[in-house]
Amino acid sequence: MLHPYSDLPPSRFWRTGVAKGWEGALDDLYRKRFFIHPSDVIVTAGSCFAQHITRELKQHSFGLLDLEPAPEELPLDQHERYGYGLYSARYGNIYTPKQLVQLTAEAFGLRPMRVIPWTRGEDQVVDALRPTIEPDGFSSVAEMAAHRSHHLACVRSCLERMDVFIFTLGLTEAWRERESGSVLPVAPGVVAGEYDSNAVKFVNFGFRQTLRAFERFLCLLQKHRPSRDCPRVLLTVSPVPLTATATNRHVLAATMESKAVLRVAAAELRRRHPTVDYFPSFEIIQHPAARDRFFDANLRSVSSLGVRTVMDCFLHHHPPPLSVIPETQSGIASIEQALICEEELLDRPADG
Repeated sequence: MLHPYSDLPPSRFWRTGVAKGWEGALDDLYRKRFFIHPSDVIVTAGSCFAQHITRELKQHSFGLLDLEPAPEELPLDQHERYGYGLYSARYGNIYTPKQLVQLTAEAFGLRPMRVIPWTRGEDQVVDALRPTIEPDGFSSVAEMAAHRSHHLACVRSCLERMDVFIFTLGLTEAWRERESGSVLPVAPGVVAGEYDSNAVKFVNFGFRQTLRAFERFLCLLQKHRPSRDCPRVLLTVSPVPLTATATNRHVLAATMESKAVLRVAAAELRRRHPTVDYFPSFEIIQHPAARDRFFDANLRSVSSLGVRTVMDCFLHHHPPPLSVIPETQSGIASIEQALICEEELLDRPADG
């Protein structure tokens, strides 16, 4: 008997699309909406997992923008430790669309520049909005403010010049400073500063808040870019679970809810906006046939094989602009570099 499923291809069935021959079917997970051209200017941002994407784009000579390069005197092996080369500007990790919107508003001069200093030790000043970019801190609030002013100018240039924006959605949980309303990348006390419940509050953004925040970002781009257009946007969802949750639930339940919110928001953004696409890095890493291979022993860090598999799928659909592709071994070497991730500082030591 004929029914609506009679003539569907194998990829539409769990048995043939997932349980059998899954490695050869991964490319079917993604049907790209737009091309990334050799001449395109690309800007990257997002959660820690996005650092893998930045490294891969560099490795394959895409037109990646980097407007805050490291100073010449800084040794190469210290660049990422100081926040250089992780993304297209030195903003560190942007875990939520709310962070992205407030940074965009400041860069376009629509929101006053926020200077939120945290202290560490006797003489270190830390930028609460970019807490890991200066491992030794700034010497003064004035120095920190000067760096931030320069940074915002670089971010504005990124937003104005980019043709393609690749953003990785990472978290729904965050901390907001009560006085300024600023969303922070990490709770005070983790990297620097002191936790005070009267100064900050915990927030857990839902689907509507996440969707509205990213649509606000798209609106700001369209209104304030010189070209008055919106760049192509490629969204991903980080497959990395939460290190810890500030909710009153088990971390596994909190992780599943957070990723579900982000994934549905990404799908809705793609449905509503023809310039937005979604790349399934989350689905590839969470594939039930390979999860033990795509995570390290801590069941949180994505393995080199996992990252390599994601990026091979990406490169299959978005071929590098150069005909000469770096050898796989060199790609693996870059993938095995440690990520700069504030959230990992929440991890409790093995001895409790």
